Amino acid sequence: MASMEQIEMEKHRKALDKDVVHLVDKYLRAMEWDIPDVDEPTARQMILDEIKREVGRIESHS
Repeated sequence: MASMEQIEMEKHRKALDKDVVHLVDKYLRAMEWDIPDVDEPTARQMILDEIKREVGRIESHS
């Protein structure tokens, strides 16, 4: 049986997914302002890697 936390997380999963996509797009647009010919797949991966590092930093402080 799912815990109350799992049930609640399921309710918010789609919103969380959309928020992460929005966050990546936000920083990609900022890069495009500074680098008009940015390599979009590389830039997107760099942003995702940094988000992953930050999640790791947050986890290590919890």
